[in-house]
Amino acid sequence: MASANTMLCLPASLDSLEKLSNELYDFVKPFSLDPALVYQLDLASSEAFTNIVRHAVNYDDTQNVIITMHHDGHRLTLTLSDPGLAIPDDILRQWLQPPDLTPDPLNQASWPEGGMGLILIQSVMDRVLYETVNGCNQLTLIKDLA
Repeated sequence: MASANTMLCLPASLDSLEKLSNELYDFVKPFSLDPALVYQLDLASSEAFTNIVRHAVNYDDTQNVIITMHHDGHRLTLTLSDPGLAIPDDILRQWLQPPDLTPDPLNQASWPEGGMGLILIQSVMDRVLYETVNGCNQLTLIKDLA
């Protein structure tokens, strides 16, 4: 199968989440992927986009997030690019070496207050890459299809 690409430019607003999800489902529809895999992609991209809106651009909907989607027959790659604040080094270190989290599902006091989004993204994707180049943050989500 030939590769396929698409690019979106969405305002950095939580109101853009529905558009992101719809565009993702439209992009993958021709590939007849496992619905569970598509759900994982949707979950990870929605969490990543939400983190950009909340933390990188602080709800500044005059900023845009560029999302590229690429399918090459072997993997699906989504890259979210934003001009906001980079993920702080201490958060990145924690992400690379996540703490042993054992919250009790019946005891809300044992649940962490934050920081679960990056761990969630990492748990449903095969590879996650992050870099900041010339003031542009790029979070790449990769899902193997084989």
